[in-house]
Amino acid sequence: MQNRGTGLLIQGAREWRDYAVTADVTPHLAEAAGVAARVQGLRRYYALRLAGRRRVELVRHLDGPAPLVLASRAYPWEFGDTHQLRLRVTGSRITAQVDGEPLFDLEDTALSCGGVALLIEQGRTATQAVQIQPIPSEDDAS
Repeated sequence: MQNRGTGLLIQGAREWRDYAVTADVTPHLAEAAGVAARVQGLRRYYALRLAGRRRVELVRHLDGPAPLVLASRAYPWEFGDTHQLRLRVTGSRITAQVDGEPLFDLEDTALSCGGVALLIEQGRTATQAVQIQPIPSEDDAS
C-alpha cells in the first residue's frame, strides 16, 4: 500500500547487472503498479507498470521529481485482475512483457546495475511470487 506518491519494495544489491524479474501483479485501486529493475533507490530505476487502467508503460526514474516514460502503449486492465509482468535488463537492452506478450524492446544506458522492486503508486497491489533469473554476460561465456 502507498497513500501518496510511489512506493517500492526493494530487494537485491547494487552489483546486480543482467537479469530478468518476473512477478504476478494484481492492482487494487492504484494509479499504477508493476515491477522495477536496476533499482538504486526510490528515484533511480527502470519500471514496467500498469498505469491509468488504460496503458502499460516502461519508465526510467533518474533522480527527478517524476519518471520519464520511455515507451507506452494501450493495454486496458481492470482492478483485481492479475497480470504477469516481466522486465529483462542485459547490458543497455531492456525488454518487457505482459502476460507473455513482448511489448517493448529498447536501449538505454542511464542505469547499468541495481536490485529489483515491486512498485505501487497511490493505492494497493498484491503479488504472490517474484522470480529473478540471472542472465550470464557475454564476458562470462568466454
